[in-house]
Amino acid sequence: MPIVDTEFLFALAPLDRKHERAMESLSIRNLRVPDTALFEFQIVLRARGRKADEVAKAIVAIREILGRTAREVQTISTDLFLKQAEIEIKYELSYFDSLIAASALLTDAMIVSDDRDYDRVPGLNRIIIGKLVKS
Repeated sequence: MPIVDTEFLFALAPLDRKHERAMESLSIRNLRVPDTALFEFQIVLRARGRKADEVAKAIVAIREILGRTAREVQTISTDLFLKQAEIEIKYELSYFDSLIAASALLTDAMIVSDDRDYDRVPGLNRIIIGKLVKS
């Protein structure tokens, strides 16, 4: 069950340049949205000055788009935070990239993202947004 990166969530917006490819990726079987990506999505929107009601509307839109094809997965635990710290230290990923990488490794080690930084993490397999995969 591959998980999506936060950039995938932003790409679901119709005006995003990766929108069409993100929509194609919705056909990936057993696609999951980790809590860590949703958390980063919310934080980025708030940092960009969005109010709570605007963020809530964006989350509702994501839930509606993903509702039939992808499911949320809960990954936050002490194991996740320990893995996140290890990845951030060893492979020099940002805090949120290492957090989402840890989420992926604790599920099935697959992530849907265009971010090549994930390629530095051994055992983590990256699926490029828009690359159709049938499993």
